[in-house]
Amino acid sequence: MAEGAMSGFLTNIGTFFTQAIDWLGEVLATVSASPELTIMVLAMPIVGFAVGLLGRLIRL
Repeated sequence: MAEGAMSGFLTNIGTFFTQAIDWLGEVLATVSASPELTIMVLAMPIVGFAVGLLGRLIRL
């Protein structure tokens, strides 16, 4: 009985991760198709990281 429950649990986890990978592919396709979204998703975090790092270096 425990083997059936574990098998079902692992099947559900596999299904979830398969769906999550599909969603990630859709999001990446949408982002790469739109320059505005690409800037927001890639450039803004990089700029934010650089500004934060510079601020920390200045405080030293």
